[in-house]
Amino acid sequence: MQEEVLGSSLEKETTVASQEETIKQVKRANERFYRAFESLDISKMVAVWIQAERAKCVHPGWSLLSGWEAIRQSWEAIFANTDYMRFVITDVVVHLYGRVAWVTCMENLSDAPDTLQMARILATNVFEHTGEEWRMVHHHASPIMRPAPAALGEVDPEFLN
Repeated sequence: MQEEVLGSSLEKETTVASQEETIKQVKRANERFYRAFESLDISKMVAVWIQAERAKCVHPGWSLLSGWEAIRQSWEAIFANTDYMRFVITDVVVHLYGRVAWVTCMENLSDAPDTLQMARILATNVFEHTGEEWRMVHHHASPIMRPAPAALGEVDPEFLN
């Protein structure tokens, strides 16, 4: 009986270590996405995404883009019309569910090198494990227009949806 308990304990430790490593891998995949974005280099962005019809993307203020080809064209247009892009990513939370993981985070974005002003964008990034690495399958970013209320009781009902 003690061997079973020891075996179970070791199995739990291995699972926890494995889960911690998986979370680190997903965080690195998320970081690769933002470094590709900052680089304004389509080849780096291609390396981050799943190139499949199931891929989805919602840029701030845009409609849903479905399929890799539409998403690729959106990145090409963004990169062609952008000179500078720097992110400070905060509030990163990773969730795992088998071969899928999602990251919620705050994108603090500067679009000019000499400015301290940053746009705040709430993002959800979904990754799929392809067998060798984590690839983005969905990106959804929404601008934060005003700070969240301290408590739900302070919410103006007009702004609830």
